[in-house]
Amino acid sequence: MASHITPEQAFEDERKAAIRAELSNVLDPCSCASDHPINIVDFGLVEEIEIDDHGHVGVTLLLTSQRCTYFIDMSDEIVERVSQLPAVESVDVHQSTEGKIWTPDRMSETERAARRERFHERMESAGITPHAERS
Repeated sequence: MASHITPEQAFEDERKAAIRAELSNVLDPCSCASDHPINIVDFGLVEEIEIDDHGHVGVTLLLTSQRCTYFIDMSDEIVERVSQLPAVESVDVHQSTEGKIWTPDRMSETERAARRERFHERMESAGITPHAERS
């Protein structure tokens, strides 16, 4: 089982599934600067979703850098989107401070494969053989 929220993850609580669906609409701002925007769930940034019986939601993100300047922007969008869901009273977004480090293996397999494909296409179009393929 993954240590973070994944696109394929099943939830017993339908509210968590609805929250994850909304989080899948939030794009990672840095990926938007590239030619391939990735949502924060597929990118592996969503560490945890909590919701209590009173509709208070907590979303914890593990960012690619602890110095991410877009945390506030992502947090604002998460609060705006998740607050609109039924039975949600409040939303708090936190940055993980447990000492974990984001690595590409947190990305969904679909996004990792797309990333590898884009890398190989760019290398090929530049006439460069990736170092790992040289013999």
